[in-house]
Amino acid sequence: MTQIMTYTHTYFLTAGESDAEGRMPLTLLTERLIEVATEHANELGIGYDDLLKLGIGWVLSRLSISMKEYPTINSTYSITTWIENINRHFSDRCFEICDGTGKVLGYARTLWAAIDFNTRRSADLSSITTDAYPIASRECPVPRQSKIPALPDGCPESEYTFKYCDIDFNRHVNTVRYIELLLNQWSMEWHDRHVASTFEIAFNSECYFGETVRLRMDGSVENVVTELCHNNGVRAVGARFVWTEAPVANAGVIEAGESGAEED
Repeated sequence: MTQIMTYTHTYFLTAGESDAEGRMPLTLLTERLIEVATEHANELGIGYDDLLKLGIGWVLSRLSISMKEYPTINSTYSITTWIENINRHFSDRCFEICDGTGKVLGYARTLWAAIDFNTRRSADLSSITTDAYPIASRECPVPRQSKIPALPDGCPESEYTFKYCDIDFNRHVNTVRYIELLLNQWSMEWHDRHVASTFEIAFNSECYFGETVRLRMDGSVENVVTELCHNNGVRAVGARFVWTEAPVANAGVIEAGESGAEED
């Protein structure tokens, strides 16, 4: 069997997929990364249906994204993925995001864990032939994610109760729903003028329908650590945002939104 070292999928960013600033949202980028990883795994014979026969499956443990630019409305972009490393319990998978001309817009790094569906604990991948995991020599400039620091007492916090639309097929809170919840902590004006150039998120434990979590934030204006905690204080999700000024190209969007002009 020919090993597919890298896998590429090309997309077109529609108006309905864009955010209020005409860019690709961080949430959609996350969805696309998971989608391309899934497609590559399926091609290699280590996808959901393949591992389900063994009673195990992949879950996203960590995600790190570093973007110079984001795809913009009505533009073509591509995502290429490859496996960097594999061991008995985890797989490092990397991504390159390019525009329609091949210009590199950014990179991403993920850590996938294998879990046993019955015990919900770490599973052993050693039973799967190593031929299914073609390790690419391609480099990814995004470093392996370091531990996201615990937040001190007294940080600003709020509460959120997870609802039906937050839940996915695995009957726990969907990855993208966590990110949506975190992004909604900033105002429209902030998003108009800033973009997340670096984003890191680590999933420590699962959240479920009807569960109320505490959302806490700390850090400087441009470098913010956030976390979602269970009622017992245990961290469910930790994340870090590095914000930079939005490209000048967004100025027209901002001015239109601030003009107060009425639509016909």
